[in-house]
Amino acid sequence: MAQYDNIGGKYEQFKNTAALPVPEQHTFLKMVGALQGKRVLDLACGGGHYSRLLKQQGASEVLGVDISPEMVAVAQKREQEQPRGIRYQVSDATHLPELGAFDLVTAIYLLNYARTREELTSMCQSAHRNLVAGGRFIAFTIEPGFELAKSNWAKYGFEVVSERFEDGRHVAQARFLTDPPAALEYFRWSAATYEEAMKQAGFQRLEWRHFEIPPEALTKFGADFWKDYQDNPLLVALSGWK
Repeated sequence: MAQYDNIGGKYEQFKNTAALPVPEQHTFLKMVGALQGKRVLDLACGGGHYSRLLKQQGASEVLGVDISPEMVAVAQKREQEQPRGIRYQVSDATHLPELGAFDLVTAIYLLNYARTREELTSMCQSAHRNLVAGGRFIAFTIEPGFELAKSNWAKYGFEVVSERFEDGRHVAQARFLTDPPAALEYFRWSAATYEEAMKQAGFQRLEWRHFEIPPEALTKFGADFWKDYQDNPLLVALSGWK
């Protein structure tokens, strides 16, 4: 995911200005719940947006990990400006050693950058390796059933430009509609492939969940605005328990 070295602060701009992250963040907070006294590992932490939310939810410890030095630098700068006691480090989540015994591991858009089935399984193993018994892994990723022919999601601040099927998964070209736009590539795997990777990593129970649009977003943008979001979801949450 070195492509994020070239995106850097633009991703933070997207998180803070586009409509797309509103249901994403709402769903994230509902899923993680209260975290008082919990230790959390945030994989693919980027600029630390969700790492900071995890701390706000009461986590006693948050460690953010990202492969991109540029994104970790953004996160560390935010921590210096507003200290919350969050640690960040540059590491590859595909081959992550045991960094500690965490109650929760989150990965907001990590799994969709796995280029092969082996990489996908290895990412899931990295999460499993760092969880306590009974701990939960929450991953936000690309909805396996998304259909580009129905909508490209541009009105939500993120445009899927093209997809091609190759080596058992769809390869997508997309861009954040920031100023200027920031391009990226990701992979859309099938639900069966995700579930197989999670089970091979050792997760016992799996759960899929679509994002929920909060009432304030319905009021602000109107129900029609969110129709494509609901009828042709691009994003989904996948949870597993150790």
